[in-house]
Amino acid sequence: MGGPDPVNAANNGTVVMRIEPAATWLRRMSPRLYRLAEPPWWLLKRLCLRQGYWDSRKDLNYYRAVIELSRKHVPAGARVIDVGALDTGVLTQLDWFPHRVALDVAYVPPRWRVQRVRMDFMEYRPPVLFDLVLCLQTLEHLNDPRPFARKLLETGKTVIISVPYKWPAGTYAAHKQDPVDEAKLISWTGQDPIETVIVRDGRERLIAVFIGQQSRAA
Repeated sequence: MGGPDPVNAANNGTVVMRIEPAATWLRRMSPRLYRLAEPPWWLLKRLCLRQGYWDSRKDLNYYRAVIELSRKHVPAGARVIDVGALDTGVLTQLDWFPHRVALDVAYVPPRWRVQRVRMDFMEYRPPVLFDLVLCLQTLEHLNDPRPFARKLLETGKTVIISVPYKWPAGTYAAHKQDPVDEAKLISWTGQDPIETVIVRDGRERLIAVFIGQQSRAA
């Protein structure tokens, strides 16, 4: 159990004590301790055969669509980065890229031939221009996605972004931007995509392919 989170009930003004998950409470109360605890906790879950985030999602249609779009638009790329990678293993499927980077502000578990970078993307200074940038199901979690989205377009020659498509507000508590459609995504990136795909996995997701700003200027 974590710490209590008081919430005012909508109708009668009473206070409901909502218990937040222990990991969320620890991250809020002691970020440094949380960072130290994450790697052994992740390993313990794997040893106990607990299904992880990627294990429960790896067969989703939208991941297959992202891989197909990556091969279509960047068939001979050398460098790819997944921004907001978390526990996903999509980079392991992009095996034609010799240099693969997984970046997240949270702990990223080790994966074969994938470099891990743990930091805020807005503070990241890419050493090179990536051939492909992925950002999957991340922008909707941000208070202000616009500077983040535009930095994505500065970081790579081709950028693939996925977002929940027209999910009603309140569907998922961690989402701060629902509902998201094509117009809202374009307002964040400042440019139109060259291709869009809508994929259904129970709910729909929008996948959009963009040309990076430096490629557009060339």
